[in-house]
Amino acid sequence: MNYHSVFLVAGVAAIAGTLIALRRAHIRAEYSVSWLAVGVLMSGLALFPKLIERLSNGLGMQPQSSLMVVGGVLISILVFEISRVVSQLRDENVLLAQRVAILEYRIQQRARDE
Repeated sequence: MNYHSVFLVAGVAAIAGTLIALRRAHIRAEYSVSWLAVGVLMSGLALFPKLIERLSNGLGMQPQSSLMVVGGVLISILVFEISRVVSQLRDENVLLAQRVAILEYRIQQRARDE
């Protein structure tokens, strides 16, 4: 099996896995777009080897190495996006906890006043 086949299988697996997870509601639609893009890019580069050869020649690398670099960059972008979303959710969670604490305090104050 050559490297094109490996990346084609990985791309199709990413697409299929994302669609299955999306259908079963394990992943939200806005996050699935990134994974679908990775699958499409990996599959596209595997199906059109001339693109990766041009990229490789421009970078002075072997085509196999270029595919690995592209795959690594795509996965790194996804990890960064996931980290950003987790950070945002954490901030929202802290804000929510503060609001709940304020509401509990107000409820306790009203209970004492009555």
